[in-house]
Amino acid sequence: MRRVVYALLVGLGLSILLAGCWDIKAIQDTNYITAIGYDYKDGQYVVYAQMIDFANVSKREGGKAGEPASVWSGHESGGTVIEAMNRLYKTSQQRVFWGQVSSIVFTEEALKKGMSEFLDGLIRFREMRYTQWIYGTKEPIDRVFMMLPFFNQSPIGSILHQPEDTYRQRSYIRPLRLQKAVSIFREPGASLLLPSLGIADNTWKIKGRNDPKLMVDGMFAVSKDQQAVWFPDEDLIGLRWMDPGTKRSDVMLRSSGKPAVSISVDKPKSKIKVDIGNNGKPNFSVRVRGKIYVSEMIQQMDEPEIVRTANETIASEIEHTFARGLERGIDLYMFNHSLYRKRFQSWSKLTDSGKTPLSDLQMRLPEVKLKLIHTGMYKIKQPQNEY
Repeated sequence: MRRVVYALLVGLGLSILLAGCWDIKAIQDTNYITAIGYDYKDGQYVVYAQMIDFANVSKREGGKAGEPASVWSGHESGGTVIEAMNRLYKTSQQRVFWGQVSSIVFTEEALKKGMSEFLDGLIRFREMRYTQWIYGTKEPIDRVFMMLPFFNQSPIGSILHQPEDTYRQRSYIRPLRLQKAVSIFREPGASLLLPSLGIADNTWKIKGRNDPKLMVDGMFAVSKDQQAVWFPDEDLIGLRWMDPGTKRSDVMLRSSGKPAVSISVDKPKSKIKVDIGNNGKPNFSVRVRGKIYVSEMIQQMDEPEIVRTANETIASEIEHTFARGLERGIDLYMFNHSLYRKRFQSWSKLTDSGKTPLSDLQMRLPEVKLKLIHTGMYKIKQPQNEY
């Protein structure tokens, strides 16, 4: 009998030490922040937060939804970023969890104030990571946060949270993660090129009404030496050929000023070379290699003509973007950083160890060599030999 009582007492004592789930929180009892927005108005830091009903989203797997997912957007202001974030708790109703944040959006005014002032408190917080997508925008952040994808799908499927799929099909402006942004921002001579989110109001319709959708409409160039400068996507037409992450991009070749052949360039590779002239100033040259595929032929062009026109067109686009950057004092191709990497002594001398970045950049005519791989189901006209 004593053994039984002793065993019961020991078992009761050990049960007290067991971990339990008495403090567990159900998913519907927690508010999950999925995106953060930053603005700066009237000397105050403004913090926006997007929340999505994950319980509602989880029911949509395996079929289409009949109703759009519920999305909330809220904001508060304060003397610091953390103060504004803390004020959001007053109306949150339930515990707020920041570990689900996948996107960070800055307004133009916030970028002019300085990214570091907004990010310092954020990246120190233990619930946050460095894997969020990061954007700038000229649109109101609360409107950006309310944009939904097609077919009443989860808002997590929009460009705001998942930009990679769209970029693989149209490699124009590369999406950027926070960890990459922080590393670039700290590099000497580097300019941070931040994708810009816009809203297309008139592209899509549903039931005869406009259905606005998110899009990447340009880029903010951010550096330590000057305020953020916005470029529309048409000014960045040559940047895709200099980006190592470009998967595929389309080009329209023209003949006599009219559209002739549409081609796709797959995985172009670029290289920047730096030479120091007799005057001690650097000269930059760009080389691009890639494979091209014919996707549409409006006017007949033979193979050599297609390749030659494609080389000339891409070289012209690279020059166009370089010139647009110089006009606004921005080194879009980060030639300053290439000089720092490849000719450090010259960089240190010419820039006073990075205090005065080079402004009178010079680039030779880009060297572009493309190889035609496939012309589609129809053969193209071959040039006739002349005797």
